[in-house]
Amino acid sequence: MDKTAFEAAHMAALNPQQRAAVEAVNGPVLLLAVPGSGKTTVLITRLGYMTRVCGIEPESILTMTYTTAATYEMRSRFAAKFGAELAARMEFRTINGVAARIIALYSRMYGRTPPELLRNESDTTPLLTQLCQDINHEYPAESTLKDLRTAITYIKNMCLPDAELDALETDVENLPELYRGYQRVLKAQRRMDYDDQLCFALQILRAAPAVAAAFRKRYRYFCVDEAQDTSKVQHEIIRVLAQESGNLFMVGDEDQSIYGFRAAYPQALMDFEKTYPGAQILLMTENYRSREPILAAANHFVVRNRYRRPKTITPTQGKGEPLQIVSVLRRADQLPFLFETAQNCVTETAVLFRNHESALPLIDLCERRGVPYACKAVDQTFFTNKIVRDVTDIFMLAAHPENADVFLRCYFKFGVPVTRQQALYAASQARQYGQGCWTALLNEDSIRPRTRAAMADVAHGLARLPHMAANDAVRFVADELGYGKYLDKNGMDRTKLAVLEMLGAQEPSPRALLKRLEALRQLVQNHVTPPGCKFILSTIHSAKGLEYDRVILLDVLDGILPAKPELSCRTPAETQQYEEDRRLFYVAMTRAREQLVLFDCAVEPSGFVGEVLSQLPGHRRRQEVEPAGHRPAPPPVRKPLPPIDIAAITEVGAHVRHAVFGSGTVESVSGPRVTVRFAAGVRTLDAGVVAERHLMWKE
Repeated sequence: MDKTAFEAAHMAALNPQQRAAVEAVNGPVLLLAVPGSGKTTVLITRLGYMTRVCGIEPESILTMTYTTAATYEMRSRFAAKFGAELAARMEFRTINGVAARIIALYSRMYGRTPPELLRNESDTTPLLTQLCQDINHEYPAESTLKDLRTAITYIKNMCLPDAELDALETDVENLPELYRGYQRVLKAQRRMDYDDQLCFALQILRAAPAVAAAFRKRYRYFCVDEAQDTSKVQHEIIRVLAQESGNLFMVGDEDQSIYGFRAAYPQALMDFEKTYPGAQILLMTENYRSREPILAAANHFVVRNRYRRPKTITPTQGKGEPLQIVSVLRRADQLPFLFETAQNCVTETAVLFRNHESALPLIDLCERRGVPYACKAVDQTFFTNKIVRDVTDIFMLAAHPENADVFLRCYFKFGVPVTRQQALYAASQARQYGQGCWTALLNEDSIRPRTRAAMADVAHGLARLPHMAANDAVRFVADELGYGKYLDKNGMDRTKLAVLEMLGAQEPSPRALLKRLEALRQLVQNHVTPPGCKFILSTIHSAKGLEYDRVILLDVLDGILPAKPELSCRTPAETQQYEEDRRLFYVAMTRAREQLVLFDCAVEPSGFVGEVLSQLPGHRRRQEVEPAGHRPAPPPVRKPLPPIDIAAITEVGAHVRHAVFGSGTVESVSGPRVTVRFAAGVRTLDAGVVAERHLMWKE
């Protein structure tokens, strides 16, 4: 097909930016596509242009994306546009799928048997559980196993050397030992997980030139979708495959990179021209999804993110309704508005939130009142979370003071100086005489008077608990029985207590709340979405790539989203997490087509919502007319980070630290380029860029 005919058939509706992307066939190209800009349409059309107009053999094109579901969708859309016969000759694969083919070819060429691939969590759960028992001496909860799996994925995908593994900040106890033990077992059993598959494939490409040559000979053109979600090891596989032909088309948006916990590596988009000299950087900025007020708010917010390329979303869908701001006093007061919306929902409405647990109080209400809702599989780990288990133990001990096993699990969480020896004595007395554990301690003569008084307060408080309403009991455990101080001392957040308190508002007693938690877990696990339901509950991560008529953002509160306000960030890692939280909020806002709803919470404010409100004319007018004593606090001013001293990080021999590569030593300087030896290897960096973006500083 000649170019004129193809343009008439397939490109007439494309804007100039989209057309430029379709026609960018040769060499390295990075296409930065804002939300709702039609990137998949462009990618599909470009593949058709390459095969139909440029005469490129479809078998020589390898298109990679993030998930298996995305590969199926891309193939089906290509087939619908250009025919099933041509689609059958195209390669659409995940990067893991490409890695599997690299390993298979290596095995055939060299007569090796590859390690067995662990395909399901059920394969790794017994292994990880046993390691936790051996190393941490406890049976891990589901939430612990989930955190451990996430950490293992991060370590492998970021290619962390031993020194950075040992320095990694995480909630998983003894992570380095657990990780190394896990790898030893896999090696001994000749098995690998999906992350090992990527690392093994990269090793093969580097160490077996014949395998790399075979892939480069077959594939001359490489297309990568969702590049902001691609990990460091995946980017390196792509670089090695494409380095001979240089024909790489990468589509992504660093503003939408929200999978840092899975080792997404948006820095590759920032460094694209350095990795691929002579690369073209193209933009697609016209949004075909959202109304103007939504995009105005999103633009105002994202422009203040630090680690990004400048770009502004251009609306095409008209003015639409202004943002709806729902004023509430505290977090729990979001529920009445949401439940009323669920009861009267006639327009497609998505309630989006960061953590699965945010939805549980709303799900509880809907289940109690028979109100339909749609919900993707809710993570069950809340019910086995350490904090939830602690509160469960305290409630059980209050009901059964003689339960020695429960007492031994929680006696040290009340802030009373009880030694292990004293606790074992109390447990022994309880088992032998059926005596309450705290009573046994109070009867022990060796207890000091001041400690005895504190024990008496705990014992008295526990005796009162079973007679309280459930939500009052949760507050009492945190504020009066010392458990809240225990959480603060150990750096654990209280957000799960707030969820328990909201659930407890529907229950008359702690015992009833425990029964409801078990029932709710079963309801969530077995929930079936009613046909045609328009009220949708989803995490922001699950909603990425989707869009809804109306979006309500739930629990955008300091301490949840963002997990830590900017002024509380003390390390580069915390600042990077804060920046990703900003991107998460931006992605959530841009899921909305017609209307975006935000909660303005007076007692539990949100820095993110405050930034959006500060740009709304109505909000400013309200501040001007309200008496000073009644004005809401202005949003915090976002102070810039202190400047990095370029001279300090370009001094030969200086010890520096990079936000990604870790500690290193400056080896040489040439103009603006500084060469640094890190544990992972030698890197040449632009000193001005790393200083401006606060990516490297002197240790």
